[in-house]
Amino acid sequence: MLPANHDIGILLSGGGARAAYQAGALRAIAKILPRSETTPFRVICGTSAGAINAAMLAVHADSFHRGVARLLRLWRRIGVNDIYRADLATLARHAVRLLATLAGGPSAPTGAISMLDNSPLAHLLASTLDMSRIGTHLDAGRLRAIGINATSYDSGHAVTFFMGAPDVVPWTRTRRHGRPGPLTIDHLMASSAIPFVFPAVRLADEFFMDGSVRQTAPLSPPFHLGARRILVLAVGQFNGQAPHHAPEPPRFPSFAQIAGHALSSVFLDNLGGDLERLQQINRLLNSMPAEHAPASRIDALVLGPSRDLGALALTFADRMPRGVRYLLRGFGSTRGTGANLLSYLLFDRDFCRALMRLGHDDAMARRDELAAFLSGSDPGYLPLFPPELR
Repeated sequence: MLPANHDIGILLSGGGARAAYQAGALRAIAKILPRSETTPFRVICGTSAGAINAAMLAVHADSFHRGVARLLRLWRRIGVNDIYRADLATLARHAVRLLATLAGGPSAPTGAISMLDNSPLAHLLASTLDMSRIGTHLDAGRLRAIGINATSYDSGHAVTFFMGAPDVVPWTRTRRHGRPGPLTIDHLMASSAIPFVFPAVRLADEFFMDGSVRQTAPLSPPFHLGARRILVLAVGQFNGQAPHHAPEPPRFPSFAQIAGHALSSVFLDNLGGDLERLQQINRLLNSMPAEHAPASRIDALVLGPSRDLGALALTFADRMPRGVRYLLRGFGSTRGTGANLLSYLLFDRDFCRALMRLGHDDAMARRDELAAFLSGSDPGYLPLFPPELR
């Protein structure tokens, strides 16, 4: 069993619409664990769209099952127009503004620059999440801490905005630090502000972008917030995609392929590298005599999709609003790995429901591992990875 002061944490990574996968996995976890009122995760960390899922769990820390039910309802009902404005006039205006900015010159526009206007998301979150409840749960001891990750455009630092118990203190590492204070909807918007896709968000005197950018150590925030056993819900496959060998000569990568790989790098590569480092450290600690081994070790269990989400998104591509569909087709989102870009932006009810079913089924397929991990059973202090990282 875990020592009393070794809290279980959950890390919800970023990935736009792909975060619906996490909702399905959490539904399975609610089935696997014995029914109880409070959340099994006393430390909750989220990045990008994962930050929204994290906030929902924290807001409902007094009832894990209710929090999961509210999260499922959110993702089941969500549509593109709930996240960003998809009418042709708005898309054209943003495209012209973005092109004018890239062209530069004294007449280049100033202010928020992005491909899409995600103001509907702010309204949706404000009507769905009562962030003031988080402080109540912290005071009652139901939560130890929650952290929301964002990256500063001004300093380039990865910042974890957090609320925590009195003994949770700020930290500073190379180009990353923890900053305490009340969390708001603006923090969630900042954490999910994918560069070029969604506009930067101002918090105090700095502008912030998606928290996955420059987050070189994704496991660090939950560790600093007190977790010593971390469940990681990822939204992509760490071994990437098999190359597609078409009979015709290879073509230059499309914009969508380039952007899709860039986003996958942002959302997955740092997490995979951090997990590999953890595996190496824990193997080293395991080789030490028990009397000399440090007391502070970290266990991690990683749950990620069992199939390529880009390929899954392609089957729902025609459900995108016409203007967005034309835009992404022009970028090459239906060719090769260009579907990765589509999968991050496809906030379609049917696609999100398919992701939730996949997340649920993947978690249920590993129910024994999850039950043992979350009950505090000793896994030998070796991280439990998906096969491609073992």
